[in-house]
Amino acid sequence: MLETTGAWIAAAAISHGAGWLAVPSPPPGSGGGFDWGKVHPDPTAVPRSDLFYTIMNALMFMGGVAALCGFVAGLIAFGVGPIFGAHIISDRGRSMMWKGALIAVLVGSATTIIPWLISQ
Repeated sequence: MLETTGAWIAAAAISHGAGWLAVPSPPPGSGGGFDWGKVHPDPTAVPRSDLFYTIMNALMFMGGVAALCGFVAGLIAFGVGPIFGAHIISDRGRSMMWKGALIAVLVGSATTIIPWLISQ
């Protein structure tokens, strides 16, 4: 069965190969196609865009609060771990502090990162 399938593929490639490799008709010109330069976000086209921005600001605030809580929990674990001899908890607290600080920076700078990505 595998041999007959291979023979069929080889025969189809030989008989139709020239058609598959031919130049498309009509060839793409310089004036045709979609102009990607005219595509840009338009907040006035979205109904109730003020509600969208209110929701996004609330989510950003909650993300900042969650990152701060993670940082504080990591700080507590990092500080309390060695007192009780739990060095694993202290190490995990240290990594929580780094993650919380990084997420806080990313959430706080989202209003700068997103417009930069859109402008590229």
